[in-house]
Amino acid sequence: MLTKKHLQKNIFDFLFALLIFVLPLSRALPNLIVALLILLFSISFKKELLKNYYKSPFFILNILVLYLFLQALINNTFLQDIGFYKKYFYLIIIPILFLKVKNLQLLKISSIITINLTIIISIFKIINFYYYFKYIPFADGWATNSVLHLERPYAGIFSVICVVLSFEQIILKTKGKLLFIMSFLLSLLFIFFISIRISIITLFILFVVYGVFYLKINWKKKVLFSTVLVLFFTIIFVLNKNLSKRFFLDNNLKKMVETTKKFEPRVVIWDCANTITEQDDFSMLFGTNSYSNIKLSLIKCYSESIADFSRRSWFLQHKFNTHSQFIDLFLIGGLISILLFLLFLIKSLVDNYYNFYTVAIFISFIMILFIENIFHRQFGCFIFTIFTSLFLRKNINLLKDD
Repeated sequence: MLTKKHLQKNIFDFLFALLIFVLPLSRALPNLIVALLILLFSISFKKELLKNYYKSPFFILNILVLYLFLQALINNTFLQDIGFYKKYFYLIIIPILFLKVKNLQLLKISSIITINLTIIISIFKIINFYYYFKYIPFADGWATNSVLHLERPYAGIFSVICVVLSFEQIILKTKGKLLFIMSFLLSLLFIFFISIRISIITLFILFVVYGVFYLKINWKKKVLFSTVLVLFFTIIFVLNKNLSKRFFLDNNLKKMVETTKKFEPRVVIWDCANTITEQDDFSMLFGTNSYSNIKLSLIKCYSESIADFSRRSWFLQHKFNTHSQFIDLFLIGGLISILLFLLFLIKSLVDNYYNFYTVAIFISFIMILFIENIFHRQFGCFIFTIFTSLFLRKNINLLKDD
């Protein structure tokens, strides 16, 4: 029973759960809650909390952020690019605040609730859109954002996280199993329904990894499991025409490649990102001098390399960033930056290889990091640090009242 004493004793955990709940619903409230968490953390700070922090993978991530800050200060571009660097603050503070969290299960349940809420909100918006326009634009990656509560890639990673969280609760036989099964199915179906490419590929990888390495059955059954899995995804692609269009599937391989080059923006974006590495002021070891330089170089490349007027205007209007966190880190911080980030990811996976759910969360983020600059957004920094922290911490049950 939730008593006043219980609430006071565990206010930090409840505030963190509230942070997760409001994350997709507000931009201002998460900052306010983080400020309160920092205040509570400071008031009751104990040195023991940070005693072994240097052994954590997040210590490496902190070094990466401090390196980027230091390099920007040396290049005298920190204030110029403060809009980017202020978001990196969450990559440091959220994992540290997590050290004080006692009830990880509370945060997992809060996560499942808020993710399902965003899916339900999106479903209502989709129904409303269809009511007025009599079609659903899921074959178009950019138009789809108008009918989703979150932009498509973020709706995708959120749903994949919910699949992992719900599956964990089902396997652990947590009370309310039926609700977690419904949450698992809702998130799974939503991903296929709105045709989120990277999330579908991620799901396939997660199912394969689980079946091959974590499912305790003999190899014959594993072969059968893999076969059924491939057939399932094949049937989905055959039945879902929007999905086929999203993946540019065509019987003619040459035509499929040409269509991909024509309609996939990242083909142009990544090619333009590559031209930055050929500039005189780019260092393989340290990268370029500022995010402003990257932005201007990309815009210049779009204006000069895209022949079609309407397509060129579209690129210049949106001023697309590199659309890959790995490319972004390499451009801004060179090999030092990308190697530090890879070291963080590798250590996280190696230290937790025995735990499928931790591995699944990191695989999910690695996949979206390939195609999105999630650290350019406050929401992206929040979800990355919250959910990786959630699974890198060993679960500690809520302390009972004395």
